[in-house]
Amino acid sequence: MRKLSLSILLSLLSIFIYSSKLEGKTYKIACLHDYYPYTAINDQGEASGIAIDWWKLWSEKSGIDVEFVPSDVNNIGDLLLQGEVDAIAGLYYTEDRTDIIEFSDPILRLRSVVFLKEEFEVSTNLTAEITVLDKSTAIKELGKRYPNLKIKKVDSFSLVREEAHLKQCDGFVYDIPNTLGTYKGFDTPDGYYEFATLFTSQLRPAVKKGNQEVLLNIMSGSSKISTEELIAMAKKYKLYKESRSMYWVALFVFICLVFSLFMFWMYMKKQKKRNKKLMEFEAGTDWQVILDKGENDLIEFKSSMRWDYRQEKPNKALEMVIIKTISAFLNTEGGMLFIGVDDDGNTLGLENDYNSYSKKSRDGFLLGLTNLINQHLGKRIHSFLNINIISINDKDVCIVNIEKGDKPAFIGKGDKEEFYIRTSASSQPLSMRESYEYIDSHWKK
Repeated sequence: MRKLSLSILLSLLSIFIYSSKLEGKTYKIACLHDYYPYTAINDQGEASGIAIDWWKLWSEKSGIDVEFVPSDVNNIGDLLLQGEVDAIAGLYYTEDRTDIIEFSDPILRLRSVVFLKEEFEVSTNLTAEITVLDKSTAIKELGKRYPNLKIKKVDSFSLVREEAHLKQCDGFVYDIPNTLGTYKGFDTPDGYYEFATLFTSQLRPAVKKGNQEVLLNIMSGSSKISTEELIAMAKKYKLYKESRSMYWVALFVFICLVFSLFMFWMYMKKQKKRNKKLMEFEAGTDWQVILDKGENDLIEFKSSMRWDYRQEKPNKALEMVIIKTISAFLNTEGGMLFIGVDDDGNTLGLENDYNSYSKKSRDGFLLGLTNLINQHLGKRIHSFLNINIISINDKDVCIVNIEKGDKPAFIGKGDKEEFYIRTSASSQPLSMRESYEYIDSHWKK
């Protein structure tokens, strides 16, 4: 127990001593003097920019003071390698730099972008002269992608911005916040447009290779900086863009939900309408009561499908009467066709129809009816039909439940087509002019 307490005490003492050492420590941080809005020197001669604010916040979190050492792009690397500074405020990570430099966690994600004057067309055979910062990682990428390109190297970002502002260059390269991240885009200078992104990278604090103490301290302080604090810094420089992806997802889900509810409501309305106009095949239904009420706009009786009771033999011409009735119901408001019931509602049955087919059974009859519908009305019509054979008064009767069709149903007859509707408890043909007027009012509302 004593040993355990002693080890805890020693650990706390070590942390206290280490913290005391850090509190009196100052890191010199090299920064570019004109890399706006990331690092720059303001009118008062002070370092400013989003990366500078990050380092100041890091200083508060780590307890280590920072002193900024402004530099140009040509000398900033030498300051670090010669030990005149402890770190560079922010630098792009590249493989070739890892031989002499080590990088900490990223401060900001950037894109290196080529901007062109509006008079230049987009082309891989670009021959314009592009102003770019000397020793920039963009130079190599430009040469690789656009071999015909002329490159004008300048010593500072200020010169790049100045030429763009005065429209003295055909194009230029500048690092802008990556719009895929938390930050908003870049306000393109007047007269230019964004031509291409050369690469995307991150601005990271950098130390001389082997300087593990400084690197670990930077990473330790960086881990204490919250996302909210980073957003506050970005807002200060008007770089923050509220992510709206979740809003769009929520809106999409809401629209899908509303659409689903609407479709469900339409389905239920359709079912309600169908149930109101078409009797369902429920156990216990007193079909005789329905037959006794006789024919109407929604009920039709047919003695048979193809058996001619007058001639006492099959008559295929009668099949077209069945087709006309089904098409009339499809073209109106739907209805119910009873096959095997005479005009007075008497049950005759389907036995004679069964015997008229080679397969003398229910299956033969249903197959014949299906083929008849396919031939004259089309297979798609079956989605609006419900065909059943039930027993009424110990005799088979076919009941065809028919819904209103989603489009007009025509019956081909030679070179002509016929159009029927249900009216006055019968199937009535319409003339061509009447058909067009009816279709226009019935479906094209």
